[in-house]
Amino acid sequence: MGARIAAHFANAGLPCLLLDIVPQNAAPSERNKIVLAGLEHAKKSKPAAFFTSSLASKIAIGNFEDDLPRIADADWIIEVVAENLEIKRGLLAKVAQYRKPGSIVTTNTSGLPIHLITEGHPRP
Repeated sequence: MGARIAAHFANAGLPCLLLDIVPQNAAPSERNKIVLAGLEHAKKSKPAAFFTSSLASKIAIGNFEDDLPRIADADWIIEVVAENLEIKRGLLAKVAQYRKPGSIVTTNTSGLPIHLITEGHPRP
């Protein structure tokens, strides 16, 4: 889902950063394996996620362990991890460490109450 959301931004001409988890016991060369697979799936999806294949170049990739500090440049951060309260809360706690003042942080959830996701996190 994250890759498709990133594709929407790329389709609008906006650069974005797509991060995902590091696979367990990943070799250094495979730390971005999951995010790459998601992006490749978006490139090949039917209906197409991208207006043109060249727009995929607007998306930079990385992972939560190595690249989370890169969100310091983001104006809008969209959390799109597994539908698990503890996973979402844990990631948002890490996001709070790196986000710039005034950036918008949103969550993509289909059933978790937002007040539980944000409980204890700073309001700004």
